[in-house]
Amino acid sequence: MRKKIKGIAPMIYSFFNKENKIDTKLIIEQVNMVNSMGVHGIACLGLGTEVNKLSFKEKVNIIRIVSKFKKKNMYLAITISGEKYSDQLKLIKVANAHHADWLILQPPSGKKLTEVECYNFFEKIINKVNDKIFVGIQNAPEYLKSSLSTKSVLKLYKQFENFRIIKGEGSAKVLKKIITEYPSDLKVFNGRCGLEIIDSLKAGCEGIMPSVEFSDHLLNIYKLYKSKNNKLAYKKYNEIKPFIKFVIKDIPTFICYGKRIYSYRLGLKKIYDRKPNLSPSKYGIKKSKFISKKLGYY
Repeated sequence: MRKKIKGIAPMIYSFFNKENKIDTKLIIEQVNMVNSMGVHGIACLGLGTEVNKLSFKEKVNIIRIVSKFKKKNMYLAITISGEKYSDQLKLIKVANAHHADWLILQPPSGKKLTEVECYNFFEKIINKVNDKIFVGIQNAPEYLKSSLSTKSVLKLYKQFENFRIIKGEGSAKVLKKIITEYPSDLKVFNGRCGLEIIDSLKAGCEGIMPSVEFSDHLLNIYKLYKSKNNKLAYKKYNEIKPFIKFVIKDIPTFICYGKRIYSYRLGLKKIYDRKPNLSPSKYGIKKSKFISKKLGYY
């Protein structure tokens, strides 16, 4: 039986040690922290996990860790990326074996594809996904080289019974227009660290895939909104909105400072970055420590 995919599902960060290897202990600790928040799901191998810097072996290790240590009642979402069909197929087999609940397919990360090429790629790869698993695409023209039109998305929806959840990355206004063109059982999640969470939910989003450092606050906001306490929901959101905007300027900024805010909330003193990366400025570190204090220490 498929799990219900809704609500808040944080995308975890990758952590590295001084030897530039995956820090398994910190990733396990992060999964346990997400478990303790009471969120609906957990996600890995997205842009926030620095997936483009990970070897296949490291990707498999992260999937294994998250699958093993997450709470059993939480759904597991895994982003599938790679330059070639064969790269993604290998990762899909691993995700299938580790009981993923939702696979988020990215277009090939090499050259920009035409609409037809992109559609054909997704059609071919979805055939290899276990039909008990929900599948969708990450349709994010701002962050990825290739994307699909609504017409092509609906073709996949009609062709595959498990193609039912889209990962979007955009303003609530943009997503609202798209959602109105989708059938009611083709669900959409937004990301962007939780920016515009309330407006995204009002626009029809089924849930949010934020970064870990804001997720406890965003879960509270989600619950307030769902209980129709909009005034308090907006109040709580406006308290953290400037912090989200500080992080979400672009992907390198998000990884550099979002990871630090989470780490400072956890009490970590040293964060090891894997190149290529944005090096934190003195101002950025000071700001991150200020935000972590305002959010509260774990």
